[in-house]
Amino acid sequence: MLSSTIIAGLFLGLAQIPGSVAQPFISDNSTDIIITHVASDFFPNAKGDLSPFDVDVQYVGYDADTRLWLTALEPGSGTTDKEKAVLLTEAAYAKKFDESDSDMVEDVSALLAAVAGNTSSLEKRAGSSYSLSARHAINWGKCAAALSCLSGTTCRFNLNIGSAPRSRCESQGGSNCCISWSTYHVRAGFFSTTWTSCNSEVNAEKKASVSCEGHGSSAQGGDVCLSGRANGCT
Repeated sequence: MLSSTIIAGLFLGLAQIPGSVAQPFISDNSTDIIITHVASDFFPNAKGDLSPFDVDVQYVGYDADTRLWLTALEPGSGTTDKEKAVLLTEAAYAKKFDESDSDMVEDVSALLAAVAGNTSSLEKRAGSSYSLSARHAINWGKCAAALSCLSGTTCRFNLNIGSAPRSRCESQGGSNCCISWSTYHVRAGFFSTTWTSCNSEVNAEKKASVSCEGHGSSAQGGDVCLSGRANGCT
């Protein structure tokens, strides 16, 4: 088991573990956990690409009850596809499914559509280099310090690019503040660039609740997302 000293200063670089169940990791100080769910494992007959719904995240700073709930959460225990989709969505948001949360409701619908092979309901990627969205939004003011640090702008972090997990979420003032990346090949500097550009756009447009995504070029390798869920902006 890795020491808490290492965990406090680094993004953890665990190798991906195949299988259909969560792979929880609890640090020595029992404050950090890593949760991994591969969506296709729960829907073996799916007709569409389920990879956008994979959960591969390090959760930091959550209360004891939330940590225990996340480690026990098992999407495969659902008896219907909808129940499995709800459980997987809960793992991505680190909270119980809420019918009044339009993002969670739309994500469950999008996952079920992908299972059926109807990907038309999935949100399409914007064409700009950086895009703001009201979907999967975070309280920017509460999350700003954490995301600035995690992006490498104000703190030093080893992202262990090329290794799992591909997301880190921190609990800040009751907000789920997540930074996630689409592939294992994102150029390190693109994290800081995404934060700086997104923060500038959010402040310029005077947004209080928003998500932001940096769309990487072939040189940058992949996208970086600042949002309220572990598996990205779209």
